[in-house]
Amino acid sequence: MNKTTKKTSQQPLSEELATIIDNIDTREGIVSIASHLLNGLMNKEREIFLRNQIEDNKANGFYSRDIACNLGNLNLFVPRDRNSDFRSSVLPNHWQRGDDSYNEFLLNLILQSYSPNKIKALLKSMNLPYSAEEIDEIKEDLFLKAKEFKNKQITENIFAIFIDAYHTQIKDDENKIKKAVIYSIISIDLKGKKELCGFYTFFGSESKEDWLVIFNNLISRGLKRLTLIISDDFSGLKEAISALFPRAKHQLCYIHMQRNIRRNMGKNDAKIFNEELSLIRKDKDKKSALKRFENLCNEYRDKYQFYIEKLLAKKELYFNFIDFPEPIRKHIYTTNIVENFNSRIEVKRINSGGHFQSMKIVDIAIYVIGNNLHQNRWKNPIPAFKECEYEINQLFNLTFAKIAEFHD
Repeated sequence: MNKTTKKTSQQPLSEELATIIDNIDTREGIVSIASHLLNGLMNKEREIFLRNQIEDNKANGFYSRDIACNLGNLNLFVPRDRNSDFRSSVLPNHWQRGDDSYNEFLLNLILQSYSPNKIKALLKSMNLPYSAEEIDEIKEDLFLKAKEFKNKQITENIFAIFIDAYHTQIKDDENKIKKAVIYSIISIDLKGKKELCGFYTFFGSESKEDWLVIFNNLISRGLKRLTLIISDDFSGLKEAISALFPRAKHQLCYIHMQRNIRRNMGKNDAKIFNEELSLIRKDKDKKSALKRFENLCNEYRDKYQFYIEKLLAKKELYFNFIDFPEPIRKHIYTTNIVENFNSRIEVKRINSGGHFQSMKIVDIAIYVIGNNLHQNRWKNPIPAFKECEYEINQLFNLTFAKIAEFHD
């Protein structure tokens, strides 16, 4: 492995650059995305290079190279050609550390949300020899991977899926900026591994019909059995679950309930109510938790009658997480997992000028976010789920025992 070992003085990052890094979850995530994008750029650059060669020349594998820079240590697979004539333009010179301008280049590449014009301007500013057509090719490669990802088969048996809706603005085919909603679906399998198993983008606002489209797509791609669905209180979702996943339990986000209480009650009442809710959530017995919740609600029924009645009507859905092993409850009482994913989409929206340039760019951005998570933070099962794997499988088998008997 070739490594850049020559030491140079490290210039401090600009204040803006440092702020952006601090706001991204982990430095490891930045490094992974940068490595992924550079590997893709170098592959496409070699393809273009070989296409324009007069002499017979072919691709000849890769060699590993690490580049040390302020973002971290980039692990790259550098393409080679048979005649040893090709050298990627996105690499600094051999034995040279990535300097401050190279760090800016990498971070901007990550944050441009794959807008062709912005990437073209960025590469041009670095004197990198890409034409507009070649930039389109690079973008198209990523889009095709995103398309394949959206249609890939998923596992038949899933323990839980987390659902959230992200509202944004996207340019349509007529170049008009319109409201849109992106539904992200993140699953946890029976071994505790997280996966982005689907994302769905619609122009307009949330719609009851969207859920039927989403669930039918998951089913058509292989999903058959599902134990738990964690979501916010979306209109029409309960009916779609009853129709297509009747054996799945539905958990409404406990954190969203507490947020909504702050919006629907007076400040002091909401503070006291939420403090008690935080204690009730730790109850080890569902029947006891429900009784304590009812008593709490009844204390405020006269003052907030309409809202309290709405809460009580859905009380079971806020405490379904207690039916599952205690070590995993903190992971399944809230939609935080998918909200964190959507915050990554938000970073890309902000850095693309406040809206996405097209549906295609949305697909590319979400594909790269998901791919990065699969290769890094989601690579291994959640330890708490691994610890409870036997109990989770027993619960799953019990839930679907009657279906198995019917098929037998």
